[in-house]
Amino acid sequence: MRDLRFSLGLFLIVLSIPFFSFSGDLRLECILNDTGSCDVYKNIQIGSLATMTIGMLLAILSRPGGTGIKAIDDFDEGKVFDTFDDAFNDEPPSDARGVLKEGYEWLEYPAGSETWYTRPETGGPWTKYHG
Repeated sequence: MRDLRFSLGLFLIVLSIPFFSFSGDLRLECILNDTGSCDVYKNIQIGSLATMTIGMLLAILSRPGGTGIKAIDDFDEGKVFDTFDDAFNDEPPSDARGVLKEGYEWLEYPAGSETWYTRPETGGPWTKYHG
């Protein structure tokens, strides 16, 4: 993912430079010839400059060597995605602990949902209880 952001940042920079330059030439020509409102060219330059800035931020913040900012460099996208993905899992994680009763381990998952899972006291995968 980091390589994709880095490449996208470089692409945005390379894409915006010709637009910035060409619209600047047209704006200068418009001003010199006094042909009316040259705001269109100015707005194109501002948009190109914004695109270039976004591209630079993407490239700098995701470069392979890191940013030098500890919070950004230590951020693990995979871990965040896994945490987000776990919230949508129907079954409890295998390391979840329940209450032992009558040779089975019982677990209400998610807590307060009235949905119960069981597995043998010796361990194994969780099975949804339909009782």
